[in-house]
Amino acid sequence: MKPYDELTFRGQILRLRKLCIKALEDYPIEVARVRYLTTESTTMFRVDARDGQKYVIRLYSELDLSLAENEAEMFWLVALARDTDLPVVRPVARTDGAYLTFVSVAGIPGESHRDAPRKRCALYRWVPGVQLEAYVSPKTYHQLGVIMAGLHNHAESLDLPAHIRPKRWDKVFYFPDEQAIYHTPEYSHLFTPEQVGFMDRAIAHVEPTLASLYREMGAPFIIHADLHFWNVHIYRGKLTVIDFEDMALGYPVQDIAICLYYLRNYKNYAELASAFQSGYATARDWPSFSEDDLHKLWMARMANFANYAAQVDEPEGARDFIKARCEELERIMQGQLVRS
Repeated sequence: MKPYDELTFRGQILRLRKLCIKALEDYPIEVARVRYLTTESTTMFRVDARDGQKYVIRLYSELDLSLAENEAEMFWLVALARDTDLPVVRPVARTDGAYLTFVSVAGIPGESHRDAPRKRCALYRWVPGVQLEAYVSPKTYHQLGVIMAGLHNHAESLDLPAHIRPKRWDKVFYFPDEQAIYHTPEYSHLFTPEQVGFMDRAIAHVEPTLASLYREMGAPFIIHADLHFWNVHIYRGKLTVIDFEDMALGYPVQDIAICLYYLRNYKNYAELASAFQSGYATARDWPSFSEDDLHKLWMARMANFANYAAQVDEPEGARDFIKARCEELERIMQGQLVRS
């Protein structure tokens, strides 16, 4: 059998499809069709069942997501489905009641296991619609604010079992095993000395704030930690939140900062942010934070993304992305953030 890394992209997808079909044997559905959707941090296939129901099966990347993160995601999604009617993606249980599947297929690498390398995957109900990015407006962001407040209300009252251990956003590089590779010789061709300096100064500026949140703001609780317009679908005017895989143990201000980060260059940013805040305030008190606090959290995300892009993007694209983020970091540090 040809090694997986020597296959074309199409060849890899065809082999992964076989793995999906095997994994689906453990779910209470009769599969009619399995089609490739996309590859981001995970690889996803659409599943059509014989009864007309539609699903998405996600194959998790061992490099990007740990088992602990998957377990935390499933725990919260199951609790949300049990306790609320909030519009969020719903996971599907296997016939044995579990929500994560571990499956091995010859010729597909995965995490080490005593028998054979295995992949982690999960099945979700299909969420219709398109990404919210195409429908950004005060109306939709008011809706999104209401939903985020509902998520925070539920998470704050949720008791976490000892085995559920979400990561904490208490430093710039906060994902499991994440390293500051922008300083390493291997990636020095992607960062100019000036850009390394911007990264160093930005990180030194924001990390004390990240750490202080967990000292000064009381008990943290689960937050989505990646709630932006690409992780929200809109269908017939209604929003549904998807992609909880990056969830963290943190505070509302962090979730809010991430959501607003993606609006930062919109000309009507102030109007969108106000609509989002007014929606949030219908269900929960808006937390107290300054614009400086918000910008520090944005800077932390920019530095994290620049570091990550160096590892996953093609060199030319990575250089362009790193240049743009470092220019933003410099403007914010100089108090010259311009939304245009």
